This record gives sequence, structure tokens and C-alpha cells, in this order.
Amino acid sequence: SRRGAGRSRPSAGHRDMMAVGGLGGHDGAPRDDRAGRVASGSRQAAAVPPPEQPETPAVEARPSRTSSSGSPAAPTVEERVGSEHDFQEDMELLAKEQGVPLEKYSAQVAAGKVVSLLMAKEQGECCLLSSVYDAAIVMPQICRSTDGPRSFLHLSIRSYVFVLMNFFLQVFVLYMIGEEEDVMDKFAGQMHLCDFGAGVQDCPDGPNCIGPAGTNYMDAGRIYSYSTWSARHYVRESIMSLFPNRTHDLYSAVDPGEYGVESYWVRYICVFIFMMSVMSDLRSTIDMCYIVYYLPSNDEPWLEYKLPEWAHKDHVRDVFGLDEIDFVKFKMGGMTIFWKIINSVFIILPKFAIWRLCAKNGVCFLMETAGIQDVIVNVTALSFILNLDEMIFQLFTHKGVQHILSRIEPLQVREPPAGEDHSMEEARACLLKDQTRSFWDLSFFPTRPVVTFFLTGLFIAEYYTKFCMRNSRGGFVSKPEHGLEPGQMLYNPLSLIFPWVPAIAEGEVYWEFHERP
Repeated sequence: SRRGAGRSRPSAGHRDMMAVGGLGGHDGAPRDDRAGRVASGSRQAAAVPPPEQPETPAVEARPSRTSSSGSPAAPTVEERVGSEHDFQEDMELLAKEQGVPLEKYSAQVAAGKVVSLLMAKEQGECCLLSSVYDAAIVMPQICRSTDGPRSFLHLSIRSYVFVLMNFFLQVFVLYMIGEEEDVMDKFAGQMHLCDFGAGVQDCPDGPNCIGPAGTNYMDAGRIYSYSTWSARHYVRESIMSLFPNRTHDLYSAVDPGEYGVESYWVRYICVFIFMMSVMSDLRSTIDMCYIVYYLPSNDEPWLEYKLPEWAHKDHVRDVFGLDEIDFVKFKMGGMTIFWKIINSVFIILPKFAIWRLCAKNGVCFLMETAGIQDVIVNVTALSFILNLDEMIFQLFTHKGVQHILSRIEPLQVREPPAGEDHSMEEARACLLKDQTRSFWDLSFFPTRPVVTFFLTGLFIAEYYTKFCMRNSRGGFVSKPEHGLEPGQMLYNPLSLIFPWVPAIAEGEVYWEFHERP
């Protein structure tokens, strides 16, 4: 009888491990060729069929080359590169053929890889960041992809709750800043700063040498903050009301100074720094728009369980120290038209509106700050408003959602660069081609810095247009300031969204610029 006929066959996973680890026996012991030769004549060995050998692709025979003397010629560099040679030997052969030192050739190959791969990443992919906005986009799609399990359903609902919380906190803070500027400052009788005191070194003949009280700054010694200036001005006015017959003497003897900006350029630099801090939020909003636009309008799933094809899963886990969750692949699949509309209306549009409101109110707040130290400190104070979404995400979001957002693959909106498959000679050729490109190639245009400068100038121009006007010298001074209607303190929240809606009901003029003789 054949004893080998009843022997159990190894499982599929066991066979994969045998293939990966190079194991021959069922117990994982190394195969012994001598034992195989001894058992080659037995019927037991004949009962187990030999493993199928993979077919070796036919290699086209190359015509043999001979030298002029009739002896075989030495192989060229192309024939030797790619054969069973070390990579360093390949590079040495190519460098020798090109007549370039090895160190320089290696640097050229590396630079060619950088040019073809890294330089193409600037506009090639869109990513989702770690914020409540991104979680509100991803989690409903993962819940949809898996037919709505309760765990994913609850995480999706929590993501929307956190988005609403973020909306409320950001809008509330911005509402309070707007109320301070448009309501509370009027109770203090404050006018807009504009360019009062800017370029004081050019006084008394400069364009901005006349302060809000109508007197000439003369020099920087008469510039004060609004609280200090209003207090000094109040003391003089109080004394004048007690001694009305000494008004002329009090004007000449008591000088309250003028309200003005301490540094013209520090204010602009701080506005630009603030704009840089909010540009990352605008960039993430634009990436969301690209994602919603470029994703296919279908119900393709956003996750899959993907096992390695080159080795068994257990072997890969042992080698790389992976966990079971590492074999779950999160990707941007499809998004139906219904979900594209939901995400555009309830996530992207409110996010952009809050960004615009934060940028406008932040620039206005900084332009109204007169002190050097105050304007520098206020830059950092304003930046946290747009970071509230990330703060809520880190503190309140489930750890599973944070893992998904950290592992989801970016969306390729353009074809991936071809440099991944370039050989060393192709990478070097890519570098040499790049060296001949025009200096004025539009692909070198620094888009993000230019956009940041443009938006900084746009919001500053909006501030001057809304609150300032030209004086007789050509400088910018505040427009006439109107008080509030009696009993009116309500700041209209619709003015935060719609610029044409008045923030408050204005009353009579309480301050107007004029120059004293």
C-alpha cells in the first residue's frame, strides 16, 4: 500500500509561508537534497508530484559580436548594466562611459530623480488634513461604503456635531471682534486709525502730519495710544469747562498730544504674517474643492482589505512589525452627486465664509492697532481662531477617526510623474534637459507667495476703502464717525456674511476730521 497517499496536504497559508521563507518540508525544516536523492527511487516519493516550475521567458538570442581579429568582443556598458552586477558597479560603468567622475555622475542621477519626482508634487495631489471638516467628509463615505454599521454611523454623526461646534465657536469669536470694532469703539468716541501719524519723520509738512484733534504732530513725541490720548484730552477739556475764561491759556499750556500709529511698516508686516497664517486654511479649502470635483460620481468604496502579493501576511507582519489594521487601506473612492452637493453646501461653503470673515476682521483689527508691541502680539492672538477646527479634532475626535485621517491616501489629480521607472541614464537625461529650460518658464512661477501678497493688498485696500478718505495733503484719515441710535446696541450678525448689510443703525456724527489753523 502507498503510505504517502493518505498524507494531509499543507494549507494555503502554510504553502505561502513555505514559498516566502524558502522552506521545503511540511514542518518548515530546510529541504535536504541528499535525502531527496536517497528517496528518489521509492514509491512514496513518486506519489507526491513535484512542484511546478515557473516557465522561464524565452530570451532573444543576440548575435555574437567579434572584434577585428575574429575573437569575441567585450560586452558594452548597456549589455553589462542590468545583468548580475552590483548597483555600484553599474554606476561606475555608466560614469566611465560618459567620461564623468563617479561622484558627479551620482549627483546628476540624484538631481534628475529630484527634478522628475519631487518637483512634480507641487500640483499633483490633494490631501485631507486632521480637522473636523475632513472628518465630516471622510466618515460618511466610509459609513456608506460599508452599508452603515452602527459604529461608523455614530462616528459620522459625531463628526457633524463637531463641525457645528466649530462653526459656533469661530463665528462667535469673530462676531465679538466685529462688535468691538463697530459698536464699543463708538461709545468711546474712537475714530478709525487709518494713517494718522504715519511718516511722522516728514512732519510738519508730510501728508499724514495732522492728527484726529486737528493739530500737527511735529515729531514722534506727541503720538500716544487712543486710551492715553483720550484721557489726556478729557483732562484738558474738564479744566477748560471749569475755567472757561482761561481757554486760550489752557490750549497753549496743556498739550494732550495726538492719537496715531507708532510704526507704519510694522503694521503692514504683521498683516502679511497674519495672512500667511490663514493661507494654509485656504489651501485646505481649495483641496476640498478639487477632491469633490475630481472624485468619480459613483459609490466606489473608500476602504479595502489588501494583503501583500509578494509574501504571506504573517511573514510581512513579522518582518515589518505591522498590525492587522495596517492591511486595511483607506483611499478616496467615489462620491455620488448627492454627497458632493451635501459636502459643498454644508462643509466647503461655510468653511470658506469663515475664512473670509476671519481674514477681513483680522486685517481690520491689526490695522486699528497703533502700538508696535500690541500689533505683534495680536498676530499670534488672531491665528488661533482658524486653528479651532484642528484643536477640536485632536481633543474630542475618536482615536479611530484620527487613525483613518492619518492613513487615507491623497488624491492624484494629475498623472503621476514618470520618474519612478527611470533608469540612471534616463534620470541624468532629465537633468540635462532641465538645464536647457527657459528661465521664464511659467512652471517656475511662485503661485502661493504671489497669491499671499495679492490677498494681503486686497484686504488692506478693502480697509482703506471702507473706513478712510483722503485729506487735503493726500494722506489717509478716518471718515466721519456716526454714533448709535438711542437704545441701539445690537450688532447685526448678517453683516458678517453679507457686506452690504449695515452692522448697526447709525445716528448723528460725533467726530469729523478738520485741521486747526
